[in-house]
Amino acid sequence: MKAAIYIRVSTDEQAKKFSIPAQERLAKAFCESKGWKIYKIYTDGGFSGKNLDRPALQEMLSETDKFDAVIVYRLDRLSRSQVDTMTLIETFFLKNDIEFISLTETLDTTSPGGRAMIGVLAAFSQMERESIRERSIMGRIQRVKSGLRDSPVKKRNFGYDIVDGKLYINESEAAVIREVCNRFEVLQSVGKIQQEQKSQGREVITRARIMNYLTNDLYIGYVHYLDEVHRKGIHEPIISEDQYYRIQAILERIKRAPNINKKSQSLLSGLVRCATCGSPYHHAVKGAKKYASGKVIEYRYYTCKKNRRKPESEGCTNKSHRGEKLEDIVINRIKNYSVDTRTDEKMKDLAENREKLDAQVVKKNRLLALYVDGVYQKSDLDPLMQEIDAEIKRLTDEASQQSKEINNKEITKRLLNKNQTLDFDSLDFAEKQRLLRGIIKEIVINGDNVKVYWL
Repeated sequence: MKAAIYIRVSTDEQAKKFSIPAQERLAKAFCESKGWKIYKIYTDGGFSGKNLDRPALQEMLSETDKFDAVIVYRLDRLSRSQVDTMTLIETFFLKNDIEFISLTETLDTTSPGGRAMIGVLAAFSQMERESIRERSIMGRIQRVKSGLRDSPVKKRNFGYDIVDGKLYINESEAAVIREVCNRFEVLQSVGKIQQEQKSQGREVITRARIMNYLTNDLYIGYVHYLDEVHRKGIHEPIISEDQYYRIQAILERIKRAPNINKKSQSLLSGLVRCATCGSPYHHAVKGAKKYASGKVIEYRYYTCKKNRRKPESEGCTNKSHRGEKLEDIVINRIKNYSVDTRTDEKMKDLAENREKLDAQVVKKNRLLALYVDGVYQKSDLDPLMQEIDAEIKRLTDEASQQSKEINNKEITKRLLNKNQTLDFDSLDFAEKQRLLRGIIKEIVINGDNVKVYWL
């Protein structure tokens, strides 16, 4: 009888009793005791048993007509998946009259009892693998809940050194991150930051790295693990939360208006929305006319995107506006804009919101008191409690957004003369674009009615 010996070790098992020489020595001793010849030794070093994608295993399965038995040290060397284990034994081995021997479990596939035992052991092997994975996930979640990164051996983030699994600021790298964040608030463009670095003869940081510095909340002190948990960490932040949220607001406005930093005639691109259908208004140049003098006049319009009628859509009936006229309406409204006045209004809105939130909390506590006193059953109070919890969540989210908007006022103050009234005409085109997105949330068009909603 000719036997194939299959050996597998994963990386963390190399130095343990499942090492390649140990498995090989025991399998050879078994063959010698049985008087079997060894056809070939198939070895997968450094491969997990969670699937069948292993080169030596696949080679062995392609040569099942050349041996009569397969020998492994232990069942989980073949696979840690119950389904895969039974597939290999029943489909590849037994159907080809190949015996399967596990040295540790002393299994014999020639008997029904042996095959049943293999099924039981395979189930335990799979359960062990899933338990290890679950413990690993829970361990990572627990680390994050305690304020640490999810893995103590994970590749370090630029800006921090790792000492004993904890993050400590690398001051020279942190200075780079702070500079990028500060310049982005001024320039509001990743491309312009790169151009500035190039003109100064410095290393040009890639766009991906700059975006990581701008959007990674690790730099304001947070840690997370997938979508399971997101917490304030114990490590020291590199930038402030206020600056981080100001940067996110700029990025969001750039996303809504991708031409914010381009030399464009469109001051309001990305800010205008249709009241009729909710679609954004886009900027277009229409009806260019050349006069006898050779002068070419182009007419600019802001029009609802759905006004571009297509055979498959009904379009939108909302009014289009001449570019210059709509921009003049908005500019006239912001010329007396005061950052402090708007901030005061936002603070009042936030205070009112918090009063409503406090009232809901009081109402919830009263319901809980009624339940504790035995006045009502839990089933009677559940609908009311769910309604209150939903309102508390809504008010909490709204208060959080209002706080962010108050912080965003710092962007606008940098473009204004301290806290004075806005001198809009003195700004160049790019500054006007940035300023508009620093004080306007959106502009809603409803026919001739133009409503400006401020941040």
